[in-house]
Amino acid sequence: MSPNRQSMKKYSQDELAVFLRYSGVFSACDQAEIDYILSQTKTYHYKNETVIAHREDIGDQVRFVIKGSLNVVATSLDGKEVRLPPIGPHRWMGWMSCFDSQALSHDWVATAKSDVIVVPGVVIRKLCENNPDLYPKVMAEINRQFKLLMNWTEFVSLHSLNARVRMLINILSQISATPMDDKPGWLQVDVTQEHLASFLNLSRQTANKLLVKLEKDDYISIGYRKILINADKLPNLTS
Repeated sequence: MSPNRQSMKKYSQDELAVFLRYSGVFSACDQAEIDYILSQTKTYHYKNETVIAHREDIGDQVRFVIKGSLNVVATSLDGKEVRLPPIGPHRWMGWMSCFDSQALSHDWVATAKSDVIVVPGVVIRKLCENNPDLYPKVMAEINRQFKLLMNWTEFVSLHSLNARVRMLINILSQISATPMDDKPGWLQVDVTQEHLASFLNLSRQTANKLLVKLEKDDYISIGYRKILINADKLPNLTS
């Protein structure tokens, strides 16, 4: 991974305003508040996979993925790297760090060819101070992501490998996938098999066997640096 090498990316104010509406927090803001947010927003492009926030940094930002993805990467004392399922396009993350001054316990990594919007934490705090009705909406964003994390932790800790990989596909469909225009009913996640194995904390060979089994049952389709998810079969995946 590269150090934090980034370039500014130009999007129109109208495009940025549309991206803000993907959050329940910003959707509740009036036009004056939206204009203020846009005046403080920066958008970055990452040509290569890049660490954009290091362990022991203070987060204090919310980020929106326009394209590409953001990954939480944890490293053990012996140097083993484990990734959590990625945050994919058209999703916001980082709300808790705006109200928590503790240092990060992990790295945030942008995948290659990612475009990311950054809104400083001070902007979020000012918005909430001026409009307290936004606090419950921020809490809802935090709660939604926390519930997914707890579900993932439960399955990794308590369930079989088959159940674990099924839950991974379910979570990827919620936080990583984008609908496919050329294949209605299917979702696409841009991810390598190496990273899929890391999410599962398994060897690549073991992870691949589990994924191939789901592919035979038409839950997924495995491609080069991507996985396709059959949205119609998602309700049966973790039942």
